[in-house]
Amino acid sequence: MIRSRLKKLLFLGKRIGFYLPFTLYFLLFALAAFLGYRWLHRASEIPDSSYKDIFKLLLSLALFVGSFILCLGMLSVSVAFVYFKLQQRRRGILVRLTTTSTEDGSKQKVSIYIHPILQPLLGYIRIRLNYDETRYSKKFDLVKLGKGKIINTALDGVYSWDLPEIREYRIEKVIVYFEDFFQFFSFATPLLANNSFYTPPKVQEIKSVHAFPRKTEEQTTRIEELKKVEGEYINYKNFENSDDVRRIVWKIYAKNKELVVRIPEVLDPYASHIYFYPSFFSSFDVRGNEVIEVPFLNYYKTMCWSLYQQFERKGFEVRYVSDQPIPQSANSNDDRTKYAITLSSWQTETQLKSFFDPKDAAVVLLSSLSEVEQVKELVDRYGHNVSFVFVPLTESLNDLDFTHWLQWIFIQQETDKTATYRSSWNLSKLRFKIEQNEKELKLLLKDHQQLVIN
Repeated sequence: MIRSRLKKLLFLGKRIGFYLPFTLYFLLFALAAFLGYRWLHRASEIPDSSYKDIFKLLLSLALFVGSFILCLGMLSVSVAFVYFKLQQRRRGILVRLTTTSTEDGSKQKVSIYIHPILQPLLGYIRIRLNYDETRYSKKFDLVKLGKGKIINTALDGVYSWDLPEIREYRIEKVIVYFEDFFQFFSFATPLLANNSFYTPPKVQEIKSVHAFPRKTEEQTTRIEELKKVEGEYINYKNFENSDDVRRIVWKIYAKNKELVVRIPEVLDPYASHIYFYPSFFSSFDVRGNEVIEVPFLNYYKTMCWSLYQQFERKGFEVRYVSDQPIPQSANSNDDRTKYAITLSSWQTETQLKSFFDPKDAAVVLLSSLSEVEQVKELVDRYGHNVSFVFVPLTESLNDLDFTHWLQWIFIQQETDKTATYRSSWNLSKLRFKIEQNEKELKLLLKDHQQLVIN
């Protein structure tokens, strides 16, 4: 109770701090100027000093120049701020905000257009975004897109927003800051915005997964041109570690001492469907654990999307079955499966046993948070028909070696978020439990010839 109240007070204090008209630079400057003036003023009062009068004159001149600069900065910010508020009251402010992902998906390009607005003389206009109700971005400058006019009444620019999580973001407000050249004064005002976007998972090269369609859905129209499919009696391939040993052709092995397996037929003339069951069930309480909720979840979503794309490239019709409700995307052009994977999160309600349908399932994706007993039961019963693919979550964070730890402790600060996640994971209470659970799942699935993606 006390902890939650303390968090609310800290959040409220932080929120109020966003709208304070004076920046930290001004407070430090004012403190340094005050102490310096007091010290120099006392030094000028030393008797029998030939420089007493001229020193006082120079001190007064410095005080005048400093006050003039502060007043000029305050005036320029005030004029721009008052103009903006008057325009907002008279006819309103046009705010246009659009987002697009970069090619590699690591950042989100945010385009912001605001009109009318005036930039303070020799000053800046900065932006902060309020998203997901209680979250705020850092204060940032826009890369201007408009032409460099002397007086420009529109703000048009872009910002590359580095977002670490694969999920949906909802922007509620755009906070506009008017700041002077020295960044001593900062007048802020919020503008309502209604924009949502999501950072999608990327495709990563992973091991080839052999999946066998369990179901062919009837279609009202038979396809005009049959797909050219190589079947069991047409083509063979060399045995790989991930192949099912039951498909080894022992007659060929007895004759040539070569291990080969048959390539199964794809059911035609109707499109064969692979039912893909990724499980986001967690047998551990991971709420509030940032490492598990961000890098581990990102890694699992990436593997999930990569596996889905692999099946589609092989020509299968893939049916993605989610273990949690997914709302409809606001953009009708969005890929439904990509959107569903993006919005998925660790959950404790739908267990794998109740989610899994043995009649249709062709591939089941598991994580290090899956329950060993349930996985063992399902693999024992259905492992000969269903492909179980395991994703070890700890692979997303490479172990730190001893020299890295020495550098981190004595030489350098953590320069990236991954290093922060690594150190947090090493200190996490759940680390040893999840690592032990992961080892048991690896042994279980390897014993049953199921794939482990390392």
